[in-house]
Amino acid sequence: MKLVVIGGNPAGLSAASAVRRAHPDWIIDVYEKGPYISYGSCGLPYYISGIVEDRDKLITITKEEFLETRNIPVHIYQEVLSVNFNAKIIKVKDIKTNEIFERDYDYLVIATGGKPKMRPELILEHNHIFHVHTIEDADKVKNFLNGKGLKSGILLGAGYINLELVEAYKAQGIDDLTIVGPRLIFRTKSQEYIKKELKKNGIKVILGKYAKNLEAISDKRLRINFEDGESLEADFIQISIGVVPNTDIFKGTKLKMINGAIIVDEYMRTNIENVFAAGDCTTVYHQILKRKAYIPLAPAANKQGRIAGNVIAGKKVDPFPGVLGTSVWKVFDLYCGKTGITETEAKELGYETDSVLVESNEIAHYYPNRGNQFELKMTTYLLFDVKTHHLLGAEITAPSPLGGKKIDVLATALAAKMTIEDIQKLDLSYAPPFAPVWDSILIAANVARKKCL
Repeated sequence: MKLVVIGGNPAGLSAASAVRRAHPDWIIDVYEKGPYISYGSCGLPYYISGIVEDRDKLITITKEEFLETRNIPVHIYQEVLSVNFNAKIIKVKDIKTNEIFERDYDYLVIATGGKPKMRPELILEHNHIFHVHTIEDADKVKNFLNGKGLKSGILLGAGYINLELVEAYKAQGIDDLTIVGPRLIFRTKSQEYIKKELKKNGIKVILGKYAKNLEAISDKRLRINFEDGESLEADFIQISIGVVPNTDIFKGTKLKMINGAIIVDEYMRTNIENVFAAGDCTTVYHQILKRKAYIPLAPAANKQGRIAGNVIAGKKVDPFPGVLGTSVWKVFDLYCGKTGITETEAKELGYETDSVLVESNEIAHYYPNRGNQFELKMTTYLLFDVKTHHLLGAEITAPSPLGGKKIDVLATALAAKMTIEDIQKLDLSYAPPFAPVWDSILIAANVARKKCL
C-alpha cells in the first residue's frame, strides 16, 4: 500500500509515524514545501528575542533522523500543486529544479497547515514589512534587525503572535513600538490587564482602529493609513492579523471545506474515500458550541495526526473529542490563558449568562517576593449559566507561569461539564510558594455561586 502525506510538520508526521508502526512494509512518502520539518513555530518569537539562541533547537527531528529512525522519507522543497482525487494522483513541483512529476497513492493525508491571513489592501512590497510564520521568516527578521538601526515599529494585529513579538522586538533594542488591533485577544475586562502590562513596558496600544492601506514613505519608512482618516508612521511594520487554512490548491475540487478549512469527522476522514486531513488546515469540533470551528492550535494538530494514522493503519481508536479553545500566552511579565466560549456565543446558544472577574493573590501574601508577584494580582474570570450553574468559559491573567497554567484546571472543569458548585468542591493543592489557602479558582467560584439562581 502507498501512503502520501502532504505537509511535514506535526500533524502529517504523526500520521505517517502511526502508519509506519503498524505497517513496516508500506510505501510512505511525505512532501514538504519548505526546507524544515517538525519545528516549533510557537517558539519563533523567542528565537527572535534571543531567549532561544540556536534556532536549530526549535527543530524536533530532521528529515535524516526521520528516515533513519522511522524509515519514512520526507521530500523537502517539494510543493504539491494539485490532487486528482478520482485517479488518486498528486502533482508535485521540485522548487529547486522546477521539475514537475506525479505520484500515485492508496491513502492520502492532507496536513498543509495554516498560513498568515492577509487583506489585499495590506499587500505592499517593502523590505521593512515583516511576517513571522516560518523559520525562514524568523531568520529574515532577526538578520534584518541586526545593525539596521531601526528605532520604531508598528505591530498590526493584537493576537498571540504580535503580543509575543512585541516583547521580542523590545529585547532587540527597539523601544518605540505600537500595537494596533481590534482587541487584545480577550473580549472582557481581562484585556485591560494586558493593556496595563504593555503600557508598563513602554508599548503604545491602539485598539478599535482598522487599517485602510499601507504606504511606503521611503525605502526605510512606512505609513499605515486608517479608515478613520488618521495615520501612523514607523521604521517597520509587523503584520499578523490571523491565520487561515493553507488549502488553496483544493479550491474547486470535490473536497468539502468551510471557509477554506477541510471538513473532517471525529476520525479525521474527509468526504472522499481514503483521504484524511489533520492539523491547522481542518475544522475541529468545539465541545461547547456543538459545531465545527476553525481553531488552529498545536495540541489538537498532533492528536488529529495520530488518529488519522491509526485509522489508516486499521487500528481501533477513540474518536477525537474536539476542543475547548484552550490557550496560554505570555506578555512580558503577564501570563494569560483562556478556555471555553464568550458571552456573545453563550447567549446565541440560549444560555442565561452571568460572569465574575476576581483579583486575588497568586501565592501566600507573606511568602518572600518572587519577582513581580506582589506587584501584580492574579485575575480569574468565570462565565457561567445562571440556571444550570454550568461553567461556559474562563480567563486568567497572572504574574507567573504557574498562575497562567491554572487555566488547565478550568479547561478540565469544562470538559467534565462541571457546575460552579463542583468547582467550589475541588481539592486544589496548597502551599505558600504555590497558592494561598483559598486558591484563586476557588475564590472566583465562591463569588460566582452567589450569582447563580
